[in-house]
Amino acid sequence: MDAAPPGKTGAVIYQQEALLPWVRAALDHVGGVELFDAHVHVGISDPAGLNATEAEAIAALEQVGSRALVFPLKEPGGYRAANERVCALAEREPRFRALARLDPDDDPLDELVRARADGAVGLKLHPRGEGFDLEHPALVDVFELADEQRLPIMVHAGVGDVDIGPQAVALCQRHPGLRIVLAHCAIGAFDQVVRHTDDLPNLFFDTSWWNPSDVWALFRTVRPGQVLFASDIPFANPALAILMTARLGVQAGLTGEQLRAVMGGQLERLVAHEDPLDVGPFPADHVPLAPELERLYVTLCSAVEPLLRGEAPGQGIDLVRAAVADPVGDHADVIRSIGELLELYDGVEEGDALRPLRAPGFDLVLSAAILARTPAAMLP
Repeated sequence: MDAAPPGKTGAVIYQQEALLPWVRAALDHVGGVELFDAHVHVGISDPAGLNATEAEAIAALEQVGSRALVFPLKEPGGYRAANERVCALAEREPRFRALARLDPDDDPLDELVRARADGAVGLKLHPRGEGFDLEHPALVDVFELADEQRLPIMVHAGVGDVDIGPQAVALCQRHPGLRIVLAHCAIGAFDQVVRHTDDLPNLFFDTSWWNPSDVWALFRTVRPGQVLFASDIPFANPALAILMTARLGVQAGLTGEQLRAVMGGQLERLVAHEDPLDVGPFPADHVPLAPELERLYVTLCSAVEPLLRGEAPGQGIDLVRAAVADPVGDHADVIRSIGELLELYDGVEEGDALRPLRAPGFDLVLSAAILARTPAAMLP
């Protein structure tokens, strides 16, 4: 991890500071990582109720030594001013590169050309957020320009976005110069997309999602060079994303070269509009998860899901507390580390003012689930 200032006492976006010992261990395991986060939003007007200021995003990324692609959260009044802000932010802050968020019903080609002149390296599309699909006629010229200039295109591909996957595949086939990044592990269209990835080196996936099983599925079905580390600020924080992506990559058997590409090396080439790296296929074999860890992993994931909605975790937390009270066996060190994270969770009292929809400490519980799923990765 790059040298970074220790940061203020307390959380920098959720409980990031508490996670730093596990972050350092994960990055030390890989070695030589230059972090480049593919998915960071800023804005304070999103109706979803999860927002982040520029200062918060900067502090969170500085704390882990990461660069990032940055783009606006939803802006009900339109994106021209918001795109100007993120381009200005990227000009002031060397750790950022900007993507212009486009609405197909608001002169998208004109806005892209203007934002490119302001320094944007690519574009962001949110089909569900603006109510469109990738076949919108106003996007035809946008994709032509993206093909010509080899621009990365970040596309929201979450729950309910089944059609976005096949449309993205068709675009990559027609436009080999553009680089589509399907956000959130493409969970909305995972099965419709991953079968095509071997033939589409210009189709990528980011890891900005809460469920470790979906990130694991990426590492077991998609070439590592097509997977990009991403945090999804303000829906999560960079520390949690590092644990999710790096530890699962280690568990899946990726080489150091492959993980360095995932954690930032590949994105560096995409924002420079260069040819992607080819770091080989995903490993053929993997070690099954020990039953005592699988039990904890599934139980912790079931506790995380309500926490994401701001609700209580249910009885799963109590079951895990009992399991970590006196760990024995081959994975006792992992189980003890899970217990340490739950102790930190028990001490969290306040949430984040701009992100009240997340239950306080959700990221600590999710990190505990990640530890249970990744015994091959280093611990603090």
